[in-house]
Amino acid sequence: MMNENGQHAKECKCLSWKPIFAGALVAIGLTFLLNLFSVAIGLTAFTTSSEGVESLALGGLLGTSIGIVASMFASGWVAGYLGQPHCTKRHLGALYGFLTWCLALLVSVFLVSHIEQYVTFYGHFLSGTTAELQMNAATPAGNATAHMATKSLVISTYIIFCLFFLSAFASSLGGHLGMRYVCKKDY
Repeated sequence: MMNENGQHAKECKCLSWKPIFAGALVAIGLTFLLNLFSVAIGLTAFTTSSEGVESLALGGLLGTSIGIVASMFASGWVAGYLGQPHCTKRHLGALYGFLTWCLALLVSVFLVSHIEQYVTFYGHFLSGTTAELQMNAATPAGNATAHMATKSLVISTYIIFCLFFLSAFASSLGGHLGMRYVCKKDY
C-alpha cells in the first residue's frame, strides 16, 4: 500500500495517547499503593546501627523492587491492552509500555518536586547527618565518615539506576504482552 514515492497511501496512525495516559495513571496509583504497603510492612527501607551509620535493609529494598516492577508491569500491560484497537502492529506494545513509564515518571517528578525541599530538610533534621559531617570533616575520623558517606551515595545511585531500569523494562514487557493478549471470549 505504498505509492510511487515510497510513502504509505493511507496515513498510518498506530500511536494513541489515551491508552498511554491511562497506563500512566495506573502506574502512579499502583506505585503509591504498593509503596505505602512496603512502608507499612518494613516501616522504613533504612535501619540505623549503633554507630549512627545508615545501612540499607535488604528486605525493604526487595519489597520496594517487587512493588515497582509489579506496578510498572501492570501499567504497561494496561496501556498495551487498551492500545490494541488503535494499532495493528503488535510489536509496538513495548513502545506503549515505555511511553507509559516515561509519562508516569514525568508526572511523578512534577508531583514530587513541590515537596522535595521540605522532605530533604526534614530528613536531614531528623538524622542530623548534615551537621555531623560538617563538624567532623576536619578530623581524620571525620574524613573516614565523609568517605563512608560518599561510598554510600555511590551505592545508592547504582541501586536507584537498577530500580529505574527494572521499572522501564517491566513496563515495556507489560506493554508488549498486553498488546498481544487475546481474550478467549473473542473466538
